[in-house]
Amino acid sequence: MTIEDDTAELTEVQLAEMRPARAVLTPQQFEAVASVRRGRPKAQAPKVPVTIRLDADVVETYKATGDGWQTRMNECLSRGAQELRALPKTHPRDRGKKPSVGLGGKAKAG
Repeated sequence: MTIEDDTAELTEVQLAEMRPARAVLTPQQFEAVASVRRGRPKAQAPKVPVTIRLDADVVETYKATGDGWQTRMNECLSRGAQELRALPKTHPRDRGKKPSVGLGGKAKAG
């Protein structure tokens, strides 16, 4: 933020005359002002910050698409997660093993 040159600074007298909002507003006015929600609204599904190691070419490809590249990457990961959730559930003893079917329903090589 910058202070505009045409904005006058408050004088010592003006500062001394200032009163708290609660002292000069009616209770209804104060409540209306105090209840205003400021800042960015809470997301319905908030994002979780993570640290992940990705191949450099993958990151470069997404970054090359410009602003919003992280959102586009999240959308792709979200679609992949949807496909994974649609796969049959494994037996508890198999948890942690790689799925035998890759994304898109294709059999994994190897």
